[in-house]
Amino acid sequence: MGSIRTITANCKDCYKCVRYCPMKAIRVAGGHAEVIDELCVKCGTCVRMCPQGAKQVADSKGAVRELLASHAQVILSVAPSFVASFAGASAVSFAAAARKLGFSEIFETAEAAQYVALRSLEMVDACASPAIATSCPVVVNLVERYYHDLLDHLVPVASPMVTHGRMIKSCRGPEAKVVFAGPCIAKKDEAGRAETSGAIDAVLTFEELRDMFEQAGIDPADCAADSDHPASPGGDPGPGRARLFPIEGGMMATAGVSSDMIGGPDLCVTGMDNVVALLDNLHRQKGVRLVEIMACSGGCVEGPGISSEIDAWSKKRMVMEYAEQTTLGLAEGSLPSPSSELLQVGFSRREVDLPEPTEEDIRAILAKTDKLSPSDELNCGACGYDSCREKAIAVFRGLAEVEMCIPYMRARAESMSNLIINSTPNGIVVVDRDLAIVSVNPAFERIFGVKADDCLGKDIGMLMDPASFEHVLKTREPVRTGESHLGGSLMTSQLLFYVSVRDVVVALVNDVTSDYTRTRAIQKARDETLEKAGRVIDRQMRVAQEIAGLLGETTAETKLLLTQLIRQMQDEELDE
Repeated sequence: MGSIRTITANCKDCYKCVRYCPMKAIRVAGGHAEVIDELCVKCGTCVRMCPQGAKQVADSKGAVRELLASHAQVILSVAPSFVASFAGASAVSFAAAARKLGFSEIFETAEAAQYVALRSLEMVDACASPAIATSCPVVVNLVERYYHDLLDHLVPVASPMVTHGRMIKSCRGPEAKVVFAGPCIAKKDEAGRAETSGAIDAVLTFEELRDMFEQAGIDPADCAADSDHPASPGGDPGPGRARLFPIEGGMMATAGVSSDMIGGPDLCVTGMDNVVALLDNLHRQKGVRLVEIMACSGGCVEGPGISSEIDAWSKKRMVMEYAEQTTLGLAEGSLPSPSSELLQVGFSRREVDLPEPTEEDIRAILAKTDKLSPSDELNCGACGYDSCREKAIAVFRGLAEVEMCIPYMRARAESMSNLIINSTPNGIVVVDRDLAIVSVNPAFERIFGVKADDCLGKDIGMLMDPASFEHVLKTREPVRTGESHLGGSLMTSQLLFYVSVRDVVVALVNDVTSDYTRTRAIQKARDETLEKAGRVIDRQMRVAQEIAGLLGETTAETKLLLTQLIRQMQDEELDE
């Protein structure tokens, strides 16, 4: 897992991290931006710039708690910029707070910085000119990954953090555990390098350290020194000007040289844009002996893990004032001077393997967003890349998505919505709060036999009953209704609903005249059929009644005749 991860639930597809990442070490997949660890130089720009807090630095608090809970001796090495991150705490109260957390000893990283500064000046002549100071791990990452031709410009001196860790372990024993606390997230990556392995066991940003204090109920501003750890005597010189290391030009000041930006032999450059520009043109820097480069604008006091809302100038002033103090500050004592071996470090070429597209590949990708000629390339930067071609190359490399072209996607969405609105057989009319017609589609014009130019801005009452519109504006609830228009020659049904973002009512109108006419015709035919059926039934009943009457009379006469005949035949039998 890399040093920076993305919380996908917070990632809102704004591409801001892509826009500001100096090396474009971001992959957008499935609409979410993730940091590619092998391309990342750990400058923390994406962490700083993400408006939703979707970029999260690898958390070391758990690992440090495990160290503190073990039986090992755990020692804290603190960058001098702590005075800007914990502004309410003094050196004494901060050290007391750290001991309450469980650290056995607290030392200032600035103690090693003074040796690093001097050794860097000594090694300048052993490097290609101009030499590049290597205390900033982001600068080392940049050169090792992207500026291989500048590797021999790097001064082979370890950073104050690494040097200090080695100093502590050489004095307290290799079994001692060293935790570094500072404002830099790149230090986490630096501590795990093969070239610096074993010097530092864990790295905390000041933000993480603040969280640990809060979770333990410790206030660094309200911790007094105990009798076992009294405040340092005023006569002890302490690290002195080495505490200036976190501010712009701090290494030069520690070494006692001037970083003259106009004509001196030594330069100081801060801020990723300036750093990249300098490395791109380092071969043009004639007459420059040493370049102190710091990725964060203004120096480490502006690091992404500083955990402070104080302005940059105030933080710089706090560090400068702390550097003027003639006390040990955090530590109860000092460490022996480091040997030259403890100050050494090596660097290596780290390949960034990215496929290169052909011109045909680029043109084919551009064509997917309707960029068929150079004039179609807006180079607006909305996707996070400076040009449409850069974005196309990123798509080829699997770092970006075609859909990241916001102007194209907007045009496509508008084209699609307009196509639907203009093609639907349903009439659409939009009415504002004053019941004035804002928009109509072609189907509405056809249904009501009007032209858009003749009705836009007019009251909806000229065509439809305004009562339904007023009701929806008042209640914001959708309404279904039907109306008769043009003297009954037009019948419509409509669905009205409120659109809050525009404060308008939209009516979807359906011409139901033919359905209404057909229904009336069917009803009329049904009524006529029922009427005819009734007349037939009545006539049949009369016929049945007449037949029944005739049958009744005939039956009676027949009965009478047959009765008389039977009697006559019976009388004749008796006479015989």
